[in-house]
Amino acid sequence: MFKNVLVPYDRSDNARHALREAVNLVKDDPEGKITVLHVAVMPDFDDPMFVAAAQMAGVTAVSKSDALAAQRSYYDSQKQTIINEAATYVEPMRDRVVYRVTSGKPQDAIAEFADSGLYDLIVMGCRGLGALRGMLGSVSYAVLRSVDLPVLIVK
Repeated sequence: MFKNVLVPYDRSDNARHALREAVNLVKDDPEGKITVLHVAVMPDFDDPMFVAAAQMAGVTAVSKSDALAAQRSYYDSQKQTIINEAATYVEPMRDRVVYRVTSGKPQDAIAEFADSGLYDLIVMGCRGLGALRGMLGSVSYAVLRSVDLPVLIVK
C-alpha cells in the first residue's frame, strides 16, 4: 500500500522503533523504498553571536567556501553515522534505503521533504531526544499538523 516512506531519524529509541516499523511495512514490496532523514544541528557561521565570539577570540572569519566545505564534511559524517546505526534495522531491504541529512528546524525540514511529493507516508517516533513530556513530542505533533499525507507515530 505504501511505497515511498519518509522516516525522520534523530537517533532516539523511538526513531529506531519507527525505522523498524517502516521496514516491516514495505520490505515485502519490491518497489517499496525508505528515505531516512536526519535533521542535523549545523552551526550558523553568519549568526551575529558566532561572529562576535570569533572576533572576541581573535579568530578570523570563515570564508563562504570554507563554511560550505565544513558543512559538506559535517553532513557526510552525520550521514555515515546514521547509515552505520541503521544498518541492522534496514537489513531486509538495505538496497532500497536512501539517507538524507539536512539542517534547520526539525519540523520544518521534515515537512519540506514530505511536501516534495515523493512520499506517501511518514513514519516517526512519538518523541525524540529533546522531547517534552506528553503523549506526542513537539516535533511529531508539529509534523502531524503541517503535512498533507498520512503520519504513523510509533512508540
